[in-house]
Amino acid sequence: MLQQHSFRILGVGAACIDLLVPVEEQFLAHVPGEKGGSQAIEFEKLNHIIALSGSSPQIATGGSCANTIKGLANLGERCGFLSHMGSDSLGEHFSHQIKKLGIVGLFSTSSLPTARVLCLITPDGQRTMRFFAGSSEEMSDRYIHPDYFKGVRHVHLEAYFLRNGPLLQRIMELAKKAGATISLDVSSFEIIRQYHQTLHALLSTYVDVVFANENEVKELTGLSAFEGCGKLQEICPIAVVLMGERGCLVGHQGRIVHSPAFPAKVIDSTGAGDLFASGFLYGYIREYPLEACARLGNRLGSAIVEVKGADLPEGKWQELRALIAYEAPVNNDR
Repeated sequence: MLQQHSFRILGVGAACIDLLVPVEEQFLAHVPGEKGGSQAIEFEKLNHIIALSGSSPQIATGGSCANTIKGLANLGERCGFLSHMGSDSLGEHFSHQIKKLGIVGLFSTSSLPTARVLCLITPDGQRTMRFFAGSSEEMSDRYIHPDYFKGVRHVHLEAYFLRNGPLLQRIMELAKKAGATISLDVSSFEIIRQYHQTLHALLSTYVDVVFANENEVKELTGLSAFEGCGKLQEICPIAVVLMGERGCLVGHQGRIVHSPAFPAKVIDSTGAGDLFASGFLYGYIREYPLEACARLGNRLGSAIVEVKGADLPEGKWQELRALIAYEAPVNNDR
């Protein structure tokens, strides 16, 4: 039980280690599932794909929600991260990296290995993810305590936890009871296909901000990005649709705004949506106009695609913090 804490943003997600491997387009023929998605595979199959690549993966602290929380911490926000991990070397690495950023780690441990995500990066910069859920499969509401949400202003979540039964709804209930707003990254089109009805119910009942890319919006609504954004903002108060180099759409109260992307040389799209969410939420909790929130999201999203992995060097963060402070809206009214 947590008696007292100092964070105002809480992320609840899988503690994952990203294994980054550059591959040629034709290599994806050896990989089950569709390009660009995120699909669960067995531990042995994951290791087999790595062996076939002939490369030693670059190891990075990952996980969709964790990446967003790390981005917010790098922008100076007081953050906590709640997760379940293996009592192994990768779990220790994850915990160390999180705490290095000043994030309060609320970690329980499992006998299963720490979750890992194989990110196959093709020359077009797109990542195809195959993951071994490991310890994240054991995450349940038994590890969630109402004290974690006391004084928290905002809770960020990933839809991957729909695989964990009633866990996601329980977290949302506790967040709302504590008076926090909620954002949800819908995670992948595979998740939407499997939990379509449940996801719609959660979006309409608990979620304040939903993040989705074009493929995910198509899966959710059957519509194009613009029309799908309009449909989503009828279900959830703020709908954000990410469109890569074409920027994003933000739907709210019957209005849809387009925010263009910043120019970027794409090396790896890993973490692009996660860091976009960091920038958007940084503005959202400050009650910036939604156009300014979208601009912040695009700025961080364009920065992360120019590096390999989902971590920016400190020098780039210093530059971004200075830009964000300079561009901060004078009038914060929405």
